[in-house]
Amino acid sequence: MTVDFKDPTPESVGAFYDQVNEIVAQAQGGNMHYGYWTGPDDESDFETAGARLTDMMIERVGARRGDRVLDVGCGPGRPGVRLARASGAELVGISISEQDVRLANERARVEGVSDRVRFKHANMLSLPFPDDSFDHAMAFESIVHVPDRTAALREIARVVRPGGRIVLTDFTVPEGPTGPVDETLVKLYDSWRTAAPVPASGYEAFAAGAGLVLDEVTDITDNVKYTGMWTYLALRRYAREHPVPPEVEQILGVFGPVLNGTAGRPAVTDEQLVERWRGLLIKEQPQGMVIVVAHRPASPAR
Repeated sequence: MTVDFKDPTPESVGAFYDQVNEIVAQAQGGNMHYGYWTGPDDESDFETAGARLTDMMIERVGARRGDRVLDVGCGPGRPGVRLARASGAELVGISISEQDVRLANERARVEGVSDRVRFKHANMLSLPFPDDSFDHAMAFESIVHVPDRTAALREIARVVRPGGRIVLTDFTVPEGPTGPVDETLVKLYDSWRTAAPVPASGYEAFAAGAGLVLDEVTDITDNVKYTGMWTYLALRRYAREHPVPPEVEQILGVFGPVLNGTAGRPAVTDEQLVERWRGLLIKEQPQGMVIVVAHRPASPAR
């Protein structure tokens, strides 16, 4: 799959989330990551589905009281706080967005865990921590903004102690040859400052290149595939009632004007959006998602 779009930079990703994080988090039930639905009959709201995926990640991290966990790409902090409360572990989260960090630290304070949960502004490709300073690490969809997955994993592995787990989610593309990429999909990647998605099989090489042992690659595409549609519907409804920054306008513009007269074109109705989304991203499934679990071996192969 060849996608012709600009690779995001840490600066562009940080500036993007500084502007959109509160609006997107509101659209996604308080989190800023995908939701996990158990099947077509699951009528869970976004908050419940998002918490379900968070708990699946927390279970795989397996942190215990006294452990120190790194949350790479913390968003507004809800998953990190949830892990700390569930496990008793200490957590440090990082984000390239200063607004993320402000919101996350405020959440830790309000939820009474700021004594062992804190967040700081940092680049995941150059973490400001010594080698071997965390027991485990997790990353919700943050690696999707990095073109070089191996470089990102190598830097995370550097700060995780031998035996520690790295648990993440990433976007994927189907294996094997594909046809032309839909122009809408290219615009969608651009609008979210997303790097090119990768085949799930690529994680064998990514993990090996980072000196990690790959333990699990689980495809959850069928469980998360409605996330985008619900996110767009919520953002559109928000934009009809509130002014939004240019970054949100770009996201919404992928599927056409939200309000009549925008760019001289008639508005796209919610029903038309749902039809387009079901055809492009649900039925054809040109983008998937995996949960990846790896660990740093006792004798690093780095």
